[in-house]
Amino acid sequence: MEIRAPPTSLRLATPPATASFRPAALRTSFLNGSVSLRAVQVRQSNVNRFKCNAIRSNLFDRLTRVVRSYANAILSSFEDPEKILDQAVLEMNDDLIKMRQATAQVLASQKRLENKYKAAEQADADWYRRAQLALQKGEEELAREALKRRKSYAVSIM
Repeated sequence: MEIRAPPTSLRLATPPATASFRPAALRTSFLNGSVSLRAVQVRQSNVNRFKCNAIRSNLFDRLTRVVRSYANAILSSFEDPEKILDQAVLEMNDDLIKMRQATAQVLASQKRLENKYKAAEQADADWYRRAQLALQKGEEELAREALKRRKSYAVSIM
C-alpha cells in the first residue's frame, strides 16, 4: 500500500532521464509498522558520469561527421566524370581481351580432346581388326592380346 502526500506548493525537481534509481523501503510506526513507504534515491555521481559520456560521444560523432564531409568534398572536387568513364571503358576493353583469350584456350582444349578421342577410336578399331585377322589365321593367343590392347583404348574413349 502506497501513501500519497497531499498536494503542496513545494515541488521537487525531476531527476534527469539518464539517472539510475534505486528504490529503498522506509518503515514507519504508522499502523504498527505494517505500512511501508517507498522513496527513490538518485545517485548523483552516476548522473554526472552519464552526462560526460553522452557529451563526449556526441562531440566525437559530430567531429567524425565533419571530417567525413570534408573528405567527400575533396574527393568530389578531384573527380572528372569524363575521365571516370574513359577509365571504365579501358577496364572493360581489358576484360574483353581476357575473355577472348579464355575463349581461345577453351576452344583449343576442346579441339585437343576431340583429336585425342578420334585417335583413341582409330586405335580401338585398328586393334579390333587385328584381333579378327589373328582369329582368321587361327592364332587365338595373338587375338586375345589384341583384344586386351583394344580394351585399354576403349576405356580411354569412355
